[in-house]
Amino acid sequence: MNSLKKDPLISVIVPIYKVERYLNACVDSIVNQTYSNLEIILVDDGSPDRCPEICDEYARHDNRIKVIHQENGGLSAARNSGIDVARGEFLTFIDSDDFVAKNYVELLYDGTLKFDADISIASFCTFTKEDELEIQSNELPFVEITRDECFRRYGSLNAELSMPFISACNKLYKKDFFALIRFPIGKLYEDAFTTYKLLDKAKKIVFTPSKLYFYRINPQSILGQPFNKKHFEMVEAFRSGFEFFNQKGDYEAASMFIPPLLMRSIYCWWGAKTILKDKKTATKILNDYRNNCRNLKYRKQITLLWYIIFKLISLCPWLYIWYRKFSPTYFGDRR
Repeated sequence: MNSLKKDPLISVIVPIYKVERYLNACVDSIVNQTYSNLEIILVDDGSPDRCPEICDEYARHDNRIKVIHQENGGLSAARNSGIDVARGEFLTFIDSDDFVAKNYVELLYDGTLKFDADISIASFCTFTKEDELEIQSNELPFVEITRDECFRRYGSLNAELSMPFISACNKLYKKDFFALIRFPIGKLYEDAFTTYKLLDKAKKIVFTPSKLYFYRINPQSILGQPFNKKHFEMVEAFRSGFEFFNQKGDYEAASMFIPPLLMRSIYCWWGAKTILKDKKTATKILNDYRNNCRNLKYRKQITLLWYIIFKLISLCPWLYIWYRKFSPTYFGDRR
């Protein structure tokens, strides 16, 4: 690592709401980073527990920490508040129920430095209980990701491939990327509405398979809750990406959004039909699914098996209802 004078200021934005039991682990992992020239922005989003006091206590002991107290506006509003005051040349987002490896910032910055990259991305390690988590120090090399490969992974139906690219966390961005981009207020699936726009701006993106970001599987998150109307945002998010690239005439990138759009659409059709008993909405979603399915081509980013499955469900959607009855629950209710 270069001397401190040569190291740019990096802003770390942490939105905080009702995470009292996890907050210390998160903030401790940030203040103890091997890269020290940090601006740590803790955004208390009107948390009703002891989180505001915990944030203020950290700020009293570390002059790198800035605390914002605001009325509850949701994750997007908290991240946006952090962006608005960030002074760093680069910035990164860390959710307050997660934590990061001690060399998280250093390695992400080194990745941008060595490749002259605009965005560097680390891999995830998901967990439910910290005492079952084995943290291994690994520094696997960064590789440059082509634009096509980036969006191929973004649209992958394999969560291990797609999650590191869709999430707003686990990345280091050039701060000026946020000159015109903010997270959508009120959306629970805010990452999928936003990250593709940031990736699209980048001239060069690098990725390391090193698991530097530890993502807590939270049953209170949208993916852990029984099906409700908020889950429709999943469809809206991937449709927004498809339309974004279509309008730019970038049909190659747009096509990468079709498989995840279909996956979320049929899930939401099932939820509207069997959970919400909303026949009108279910019919609309199914019609949209069938229209989008016509755009699906057998491509390198989707296997022949998935291609056949999507086409079969388009013809016989009841097959998906049957599948939900017997499959392991990934998210929402199994009914």
